[in-house]
Amino acid sequence: MPTSAASFVLWSVDSLEKVAREAEPANGADRIVIESCRSEFTSAQVAVRASRPLPDLRASISPLKHEEIGATGIEVQARFVGYVPVTKNTPDTPEEELTCTAPCQVPDLLLTDETLCLEANSTQPIWLTFFIPPDAPPGRWRGAVEITAAGDAVQLPLQLTVHPITPPATRHLSVTNWMDMGNFASHYATETYTPRFWQVVESFARNMGAHRQNVILCPNELVHIYQEDDGALAFDYSDYDRWLQIFADAGCADLIEGGHLGRRGLGKWETPWFEWRQFRVRRRDGAEVKPDPEAVIRALVPSLITHVKERGWFDRFLLHVVDEPAPHTEEDYKKKARLVRELAPGVPLLEAMSLMDARGLLDIWVPQLSHFDEHRDNYLSMRDQAGIELWFYTCMYPTGRYPNRFLDFSLLKTRILHWINWRYRLTGYLHWGLNFWTDDPFHQDRIRDDLPPGDCWIVYPGPDGPLDSLRWEQMREGIQDFELLWLLDHIAKEAGRGTDAADKICAGLLPDPVTYTRDFRALRAARRAAIEALLALQT
Repeated sequence: MPTSAASFVLWSVDSLEKVAREAEPANGADRIVIESCRSEFTSAQVAVRASRPLPDLRASISPLKHEEIGATGIEVQARFVGYVPVTKNTPDTPEEELTCTAPCQVPDLLLTDETLCLEANSTQPIWLTFFIPPDAPPGRWRGAVEITAAGDAVQLPLQLTVHPITPPATRHLSVTNWMDMGNFASHYATETYTPRFWQVVESFARNMGAHRQNVILCPNELVHIYQEDDGALAFDYSDYDRWLQIFADAGCADLIEGGHLGRRGLGKWETPWFEWRQFRVRRRDGAEVKPDPEAVIRALVPSLITHVKERGWFDRFLLHVVDEPAPHTEEDYKKKARLVRELAPGVPLLEAMSLMDARGLLDIWVPQLSHFDEHRDNYLSMRDQAGIELWFYTCMYPTGRYPNRFLDFSLLKTRILHWINWRYRLTGYLHWGLNFWTDDPFHQDRIRDDLPPGDCWIVYPGPDGPLDSLRWEQMREGIQDFELLWLLDHIAKEAGRGTDAADKICAGLLPDPVTYTRDFRALRAARRAAIEALLALQT
């Protein structure tokens, strides 16, 4: 039962649930019970329902202690959950697949305020984030969450079970979220390449590394291009190198994506051809010039490849030709891709795409999730026959019954994306929008009316770096789920105990990308089954 004080009621909520402002503690729990493996982040959630105005709501957590040996050392962070507006629901989606009907306020933003004002007859969720060190003693750890407001104080006991399982340090899933570099400057009132700009970039890089992002896109704008007096082009890679080193130091550069060399022409999606990007080129006196774009490409690409070889990055470097080649653009894409292959021999090409057959053209295929699902047998057959690498991506699509990370979708739909990675051995995930913010991302939910709410960003601009979101936190836990399944599969094979334990658990939760469970308790049970199978193998 919930725990009560004179001015508020407190209860525990699963961190896969979104807590609405009007939520009541009907079936709330009077304690927090969670579990985790070592080297993982895990989350919990409590909710406070005010019976009168609370001007000074505060949350704190007592240090967790191992119940047998008294050990400490598990990091815990408590943050208030902020609400953002959804003005229009995700299109083409049944009502039962949504968490609210627009216009509505959706819990997503994680605030860093120490206190918060809560109106009477209103509910405030509080998000708890735990990091379990790799050397944490297994067993039960105990602590308590204390909520104080209006002179009242209430505690909820907390029990964390740490399992003697440590997922591998090596990442087996490639994850990339593309960034708007200009927003790092504009939202922090500075110019690109200033000390303030680099300070913000470093903060975002650390956060992305902590959220298991391990593929970094290097925008072409980082390369400064000059035209000499004789017409030759010269390239300055100092900011390119600084950007890449920052993300490498944060653990985000297992793979490196060179920026897209082309773009869609006038008419956008309907146009059957692409054009080379018009890069900014200046003379040494600062005056801008506009050489032929293809001439710039022919000089830039070989220079860039020589540079990444000199820096020791060549073996993890990838290139994009142009985003989202489709059947109606295939012929033009082939021409441009062949040129890039000539200019950058040995460099894999990676694209978000909907081409039906890209064998001999692309090395890493990244179909959109619903396109992959519609042509699943074809994709998997070509993958297995040709030895290509297969990822998937989500963006403004898919909607409907597919999982995605939109604001008005459940948190389970965000987390289960990476169970799809395991289900079909799709070794990477791509999304276009880490931080494509509006001028006011706290009160606007998209940059264009035709985009679903939340599609454009998954973190928010804080005072000196990113503010996390519930979706960002659950995405990380979904990536951890993938690594747990990988570990189960790996150890089972090494022990000669069968090769399908992880697959059976995953298939039971996720028969296919549309008929997956909608019950967060089923996901918890599937994860627990994987842990129990690992523990059995260890003994």
